Amino acid sequence: MKLDMINQNLLHQQVETLENQARKPSEEKELEEAVQGFEAIFMHTLLKSMRTTLPGDALFEKSHAMGIFESMHDQYLSEELAKSPRASGIGKFLYDELKDTL
Repeated sequence: MKLDMINQNLLHQQVETLENQARKPSEEKELEEAVQGFEAIFMHTLLKSMRTTLPGDALFEKSHAMGIFESMHDQYLSEELAKSPRASGIGKFLYDELKDTL
């Protein structure tokens, strides 16, 4: 009777382990996408802050359309930088720190 309980507990633990292993790849993929998104937001904020320090164009006044274009360009650039393996490293750092919590 005790052996059946022990075997049942061991089997239950093995099933839980297999379920966790099956869930991990999808959770790791979601975490990777989340930290990449965070890094893109961080890079966009950084680019926007850097752009505000520029004195502007001396020949032409900055139009509303130019402001929209620069904002869209910064957004695209920040997303591409976050995808790059040579990005700032914030995404990799966050991923390494958070993957153990899955």
